[in-house]
Amino acid sequence: MFADALNFWNPWWRGETGSLEGLVDRPCLQEVRPWFERKEVLAVTGVRRSGKTSLMYLLIRGCLEDTQADNVLYVNFEDLALEEATVRHVIEEHERLMAPEGMRYVFLDEVQRKPGWEREVKRYYDGSSNIKFVVSGSNSSLLMTEYSTYLTGRDIAYEMFPLSFSEFVQVNGISIERELDVIANRLRLQGLLDEYIRHGGFPEVVLTGDEMTKVRLLKGYASAIISRDVIGRHQVREKGKLERLAAFLATNTSKDTSARSLGKVLKLNTATVDDYLDHFRDAYLFLPVHHFDYSLKTQYVHPRKVYCIDTGLRNAMSFRFSEDIGRLMENLVFLRLMRAGDIYYWKDDKGEVDFVVKEGVEVTRLVQSCYDLSEAKTRRREEGALLRGMKHFGLERGTIVTWDEEGEESMEGKVIVYRPLWRWLVEDDPAP
Repeated sequence: MFADALNFWNPWWRGETGSLEGLVDRPCLQEVRPWFERKEVLAVTGVRRSGKTSLMYLLIRGCLEDTQADNVLYVNFEDLALEEATVRHVIEEHERLMAPEGMRYVFLDEVQRKPGWEREVKRYYDGSSNIKFVVSGSNSSLLMTEYSTYLTGRDIAYEMFPLSFSEFVQVNGISIERELDVIANRLRLQGLLDEYIRHGGFPEVVLTGDEMTKVRLLKGYASAIISRDVIGRHQVREKGKLERLAAFLATNTSKDTSARSLGKVLKLNTATVDDYLDHFRDAYLFLPVHHFDYSLKTQYVHPRKVYCIDTGLRNAMSFRFSEDIGRLMENLVFLRLMRAGDIYYWKDDKGEVDFVVKEGVEVTRLVQSCYDLSEAKTRRREEGALLRGMKHFGLERGTIVTWDEEGEESMEGKVIVYRPLWRWLVEDDPAP
């Protein structure tokens, strides 16, 4: 019944591997490969078009080096030809068509479109030791409530994001392996940073040369995320208001945002706004940062700050760029830090520290983002808040990421490190 669709998605059954050629290797492949070799279900999530399918293809390409092509099954559940298919249907059809023997590898792309998929995967997982499952989804809840009851202890989760600036630099032919490489490529790195801030790190956008095509792709991504992964998935009724909320958040990234104030602007009740913000987080479109406090209740009393998953996507949604360079820069600092641990902001009655990084139970670093420190008032504000934050958290060093200032300074028994953004984003371990 589904033979034509499966044959289409698995050209290696016919000895054709063209779809697996020319893929861009990403560092995440090396991170994922050890997990791929374990029995647990590998669950890959991330924003739409961030490279989840390409990662699957890279894993498939590796499989085919020492595995019979008949034993590798890939299914994209966004294919309308598979609208009536379940996980059980496609596995049974694969068995009927190819009669695979021995270890099998089953890749289920956008699996969240199939209600009950987790129960079917669990049944195969518990009943067979010769099927390795890799599943993907464009929503963070794939790793949470929807299947935690069924697959707890049977899964390994990996979140995938658009290209980091380091990956973007690598794709553009610059290898950064040591400090001399950073110095030698300073001008190129600064030029690439401008491009990265403007158009972001979605792989297809990065590999497209024409600027208008980049913009069209990004607008298409934004539309698909909102219509499919937010409105369609959560059956949102107030579509127009949700779209206006998305545009507002894109234009006001890094600003304090409360559900109550947003509700007044959009004429929505606070609970509905909270739901919409959760939907955006679930789709990896806008990510919240809460005020740091050891009390969860106190954390959520304060307004949250919201950042976009990609600056190119943010620009496509907000229609603004040059006047928002400071906010875009702060957004990039957030995107780098969120890979290091849990991210918060902290403030007292005199000022604010943009980012507090907590790894495990310990606060390990404080980072300020400031485009220009040339004005004395701005410098006093940023340094003062950082110093108070270091004293509050018992840290000896803090970082201010700027556009082009670099150095270190001792103040009040603490050390403030100044790093230009273009350098800080490619350092292996940004200064704490």
